Amino acid sequence: MGKKRYKTTRQGLNRRSILKNGLGALGAVALTAGGNSVNATASKDSTDREIDKYDYDVIVIGGGFAGVTAARELRQAGLSVLILEARNRLGGRTFTVKRDGKLFELGGAWVHSTQPNVFAEINRYDLQLVDSTPSTIPDLLWWDGDEARDAGMSGIAPLIRMAACGNGAPEGEPSPPMVTYQGFAIANEQMHQFHDGAAHSFPLPYDPFSTDNWQGADTLSVRDRLNQMDLSPSFSPIIEGLLGASVHGDFDQASYVEMQRWWSLVGSDITRYSDSVSRYSFKHGTQSLINAMLDDGRPDVELGTPVKEVHDLGDHVKIITSTGKTFTCRSTISAVPMNVLSKIQFSPALLSQKVRASEEGHAGSGMKFYIRIRQNIKPILMLASEQDPISTIMTMASPNEGTNLVAFSTDPSQIDPNNHAQVQKLLRRFLPDVDVVDTLHYDWHLDPYSKGTWCVLKKGQLTNSITALREPQGRIYFAGGDIDLGWRGFIDGAIATGNQVGQKVARLLNARTTPIYKTEKMAAGAHIDTTLNQCTVCHSTDASGKASVGPNLRGKYGQPAASASNFNYSSGLSESNLTWNEANLDRFLEDPAGTVPGTTMGFGGIKDPNERNAIIEALRALK
Repeated sequence: MGKKRYKTTRQGLNRRSILKNGLGALGAVALTAGGNSVNATASKDSTDREIDKYDYDVIVIGGGFAGVTAARELRQAGLSVLILEARNRLGGRTFTVKRDGKLFELGGAWVHSTQPNVFAEINRYDLQLVDSTPSTIPDLLWWDGDEARDAGMSGIAPLIRMAACGNGAPEGEPSPPMVTYQGFAIANEQMHQFHDGAAHSFPLPYDPFSTDNWQGADTLSVRDRLNQMDLSPSFSPIIEGLLGASVHGDFDQASYVEMQRWWSLVGSDITRYSDSVSRYSFKHGTQSLINAMLDDGRPDVELGTPVKEVHDLGDHVKIITSTGKTFTCRSTISAVPMNVLSKIQFSPALLSQKVRASEEGHAGSGMKFYIRIRQNIKPILMLASEQDPISTIMTMASPNEGTNLVAFSTDPSQIDPNNHAQVQKLLRRFLPDVDVVDTLHYDWHLDPYSKGTWCVLKKGQLTNSITALREPQGRIYFAGGDIDLGWRGFIDGAIATGNQVGQKVARLLNARTTPIYKTEKMAAGAHIDTTLNQCTVCHSTDASGKASVGPNLRGKYGQPAASASNFNYSSGLSESNLTWNEANLDRFLEDPAGTVPGTTMGFGGIKDPNERNAIIEALRALK
């Protein structure tokens, strides 16, 4: 079989809609299909006959940062590569959407120079970063169970010096009122106390197995460690709120060793910790890095293609998708999240430790969501206990009118971000009289291709599972942010494993280290129309008519609503008696729930009339 021309294709994704508040028609990663193409010359150490009898040299399962990084490394080693991604977009558990002209990251978002792998990519592609949360937060509020308590930041420096150097104020510096520094000083003290011993546990935080000093900490949960500290009930919500945004799950399940690892990675410094995990984001979204990597490596990509079976046949691998399509390759990289690994049938079977860890799942089970309030407020951090429906809320860089907040809950069963009344009631405990006007989130737990948020290992999993999860089996290798040894659970960790495994597979296949490219320029005047990219997150548009998360959009302009026979519409849309003409489409795109009460399309609407008009014209032309 001859070499492929490198391409991107989309296929239907037949699953129940899980997109909330605007995601059904908001932007995901825009693939640069039809742009530069690449033909890679085969390794001189392999015969043409050996290579050409398989569809690809390597197939990567999963198009998150680990999979895309591995694919780029393999392409640059001269190998033919196909990425099979179950969703209709790339990016994995990162997801950039646009709302009212502003980009929001519904999954992984923040990067920092303490994270060497992602920062190398930022420098490589000359990508810009922005402060997505304020660099200085003048006020801290925390809910002590009965009332909101407040503290400012003006006196934190002298107080920290007091904590470090002994009791009493530094000579020559007046002691500020307690309210101006109390909360931040307590937070600093609590974080140091909680993470005590982190440097001993992880003297080389990127190589945890260089010592076994951490093993005792892996027998404790986060809650176990907090109980050891015997904190005052009035002040314990401070550290619980700070940890809530990091643990992002049940404190009784998450391993204390994971938080020690985070603390050691930032040099046991609270400012560097805060900056590393919640400050800097990509100016043009995480999608900008995915697109740069794709353009650099130019692998083939098939979207909407869940993998069902992987068979290692000794000299090659056969992959079968959920639709029965078959691919063959010389080696495979599985870059799917830990929580879904066991859903794929492997032959020979996966190591029992891999299966057990995947079925048990990691502790990352919280909810991240955005809140828009009508009022303009100054930067502030609001904290509450783990048991609270929202444990962490912080202001973001906001629009000219109103304020955007990002919130975290450790237990999504306690909060419905779509319930503005509930969110507003919780927020008003801290900020009386504020008005919630919008919320935005993505439910990663209902997504069958993630089944959870970022990875925080459960108690004992570093000891019993992580080595096995990283171990290759025959011609099948494993990558992903969930199994990195350094910044596990972050974009950096995904890129690290993608680089490492990509290089290992290239060596396995005796690929050269210097790629040879033959590029074909885009035809003069060619244009890639991205108008419907925000819709094709959920809707297919190909000529087959097959549905995806939502119905196929081709040919729907001018037709009665709910007219496709191959899609199960909501009763609200089925009984709407609408025809998709210009006026009705404009009303629906602006306010779906208001136009069709009972619609199950989780989409908050497009406020910009020019944007709606462009989509309507694209739908009109889609015949």
